[in-house]
Amino acid sequence: MDILEMAVRARRTVRNANILIGGALALFVSANAVLVLIFGLAGVQGNPLVTGGYLAASELLLFCLTFRSVRLQATDYLFGGFVLSIALSFVLNVITFDPKQIALLAIALGAYPACRYLSFENPGARETFASITGAIVALGTVLAAYAMFTQWDGLYARPVVLGVTDAAAHFFLMVCGLMIFAVTASGLDRQKSLLLSAFIFLPAAVFSASHVRATFIAITATLIFALIISESKQRRYFAVVIGTLLVAIVIGQVPAYFRDRAMVERQTAREKMTGETPPPQEQPEAHPRMASRGVLVPSCTTNVKIGDSIAKRKMALQDAFKLLPAAGAFGFGFGAFDQISCVSMEVHNSYLQALIEFGWIGGLCFCAAIAIALIGLWPFFRRSNEARFAICGLVYMAMLSVPHGILGEDRMLFAILGFAVGVHERCTLKRQALHSFDTAASGDAAGSALT
Repeated sequence: MDILEMAVRARRTVRNANILIGGALALFVSANAVLVLIFGLAGVQGNPLVTGGYLAASELLLFCLTFRSVRLQATDYLFGGFVLSIALSFVLNVITFDPKQIALLAIALGAYPACRYLSFENPGARETFASITGAIVALGTVLAAYAMFTQWDGLYARPVVLGVTDAAAHFFLMVCGLMIFAVTASGLDRQKSLLLSAFIFLPAAVFSASHVRATFIAITATLIFALIISESKQRRYFAVVIGTLLVAIVIGQVPAYFRDRAMVERQTAREKMTGETPPPQEQPEAHPRMASRGVLVPSCTTNVKIGDSIAKRKMALQDAFKLLPAAGAFGFGFGAFDQISCVSMEVHNSYLQALIEFGWIGGLCFCAAIAIALIGLWPFFRRSNEARFAICGLVYMAMLSVPHGILGEDRMLFAILGFAVGVHERCTLKRQALHSFDTAASGDAAGSALT
């Protein structure tokens, strides 16, 4: 009886630990959304100490809950090479560093070891993660819809949730994407696909009306990727989820269209009343704030409309490709692109930023780490729930880092990368153990046949 009671207690302890891990992971990946709620309820725009404290504490909690011994993988060495390149870039490039950005970069890099030991195989962890992230998405949907309704005549195209930021819809939708991949990773059936579709329909419609685009593209592309490489019986269920998502996106564009048209009409009416049309604002002639090693970037010789964010991003990309050959082994230094380019903005592409600011060595280590992690996990996609979640999560975050990537804010990319390496390690060890067992069983069978 004592042994049975001890077994029950041990099982309960393990389940509670997995629930705690799932909850900690949910709060970690939902950090931006949770901070919007915290600051909104507090009535403030933000606080760097609270932000840094929350991010660091959530990473430390995950690390402490999941720490174990590991076998270093190729991606671990590549990540180490990337971190070493960053350190050397800091030493070799004498530029003015922003302490807040350095702290954010350190926290982002710390997400890799924080999730390196994480296991997502236990149902308790998965269910807790999906429940908490689902609740956050539902709350974000209500708040975004309310903000959009009350700010219909406002000046911003995106709703400012709780008066904090107009990027809140993107934060909540990013969490929604990870929740979708967590649910689909354990396999879909008719009931689960219908329930998931019903749940994501309203959030997708609201966030679509909030002018969130790149995140939807990344979610849809990742789901299509999962559909293609899944078993044939799973594909119909993925098709249901994808179809629901696309319908919701289209429906969400209807109120967005009327709101945008109303904004244009109000602007036109104001211009008629004043009898003036405001002249297009162009970027004045500017000069880079730091030396660019003899490279004259296009933005310093081209007029760019200040209010045209797309034109500014295109110009930033042109600057990035112009600077790439001159970056050298260790780059221009952290934050240098913003000081060299005359559009005064980040390149918003994590891969180009790594190559330009931390050099060819660091940039190649960074890109190779992501590629090798994906290639290594590929054979296990149909065999392991957590391998499916790791692959979909890494593809999702890697795609988001193309239009929205800033290394100091790429916490989730580094977190999923570390998690993917841990999953690959466990899957490889299981395969080796199974192979050894099969070999031993074959040897025993052959010995029995001979006798």
